[in-house]
Amino acid sequence: MQTLKASPRFDRGPSIKVLLFALSLVAAASAGCGGSQRDLAPLTGKVLYKGEPLRFGSVMIEHEFGQPATAAIQPDGTFTVVTRGEGSGTAVGKRRIRVACYEAQDPNREAIGGDEDTLGKSLIPEKYTSFETSGLTVDVQPGRNEPLILELE
Repeated sequence: MQTLKASPRFDRGPSIKVLLFALSLVAAASAGCGGSQRDLAPLTGKVLYKGEPLRFGSVMIEHEFGQPATAAIQPDGTFTVVTRGEGSGTAVGKRRIRVACYEAQDPNREAIGGDEDTLGKSLIPEKYTSFETSGLTVDVQPGRNEPLILELE
């Protein structure tokens, strides 16, 4: 089992408009990459924040081209990665990881003060929401991979 640790930093979360813009850039960048097949390998894991399972949010695994692999975090902190349009798993190789957990992702939340364009406050340190600053990586091997444990502090 692989365990990763990083240190905390707290900031405000981005708006939904900013995230949608970023996702549209990723989609546009991958549009010309159709037909490229890459080896995918299954990847599961668990996200812990301050030693406890993170109850919701998302995990993204960066690919060198095309859309990143994604996973919804389940109430027990577990996740299973899928690459949209390609299938279960993520691309083989060394990959950067980012984790997001915002108030608006809470399945038990009530509306956040009528502002529907915001994800609300990040419930984990903001550094984890970026591939560049998270400090989280995984070396995905062909075939079976051990469950990944992401320890956020």
